[in-house]
Amino acid sequence: MTSDTFFKFYPQFGSIDDYVVQEYVNQANVRFDEFMDAAEEARRLYVAHKLTLYAQTYANPSTGGNPAAMMAKIAGAGVAAQALSKSVGGVSVSKSEGSALSSISGYGEWKQTEFGLQLIGLAKIAVAGGRYIP
Repeated sequence: MTSDTFFKFYPQFGSIDDYVVQEYVNQANVRFDEFMDAAEEARRLYVAHKLTLYAQTYANPSTGGNPAAMMAKIAGAGVAAQALSKSVGGVSVSKSEGSALSSISGYGEWKQTEFGLQLIGLAKIAVAGGRYIP
């Protein structure tokens, strides 16, 4: 995968420095061979996931990053929805927004973005030895 092919799928990351994008593309290119037919999709999702985490850190003024509007949009757009719960009196209600994969155990940081959650779905298919059909 090249950064150019990545940007064709995810042009919203175009404001991130080319060096950063290329580093994550390089990481992705040495991973995910076990995903067979879905290897390229897994690589794209991995890069999008990593860039979302990068944008979250970069857009945070407390880390010294530039809180530019575009970086803040990128950082927020890929964030995985969280489960919500509320209790009033004796009644408790729980609701999960977003992907059903958000409750999955394992897979570390991949659960932090929607791109990572999609990557978990592909990983589950690859680990099970199933064939991915887009």
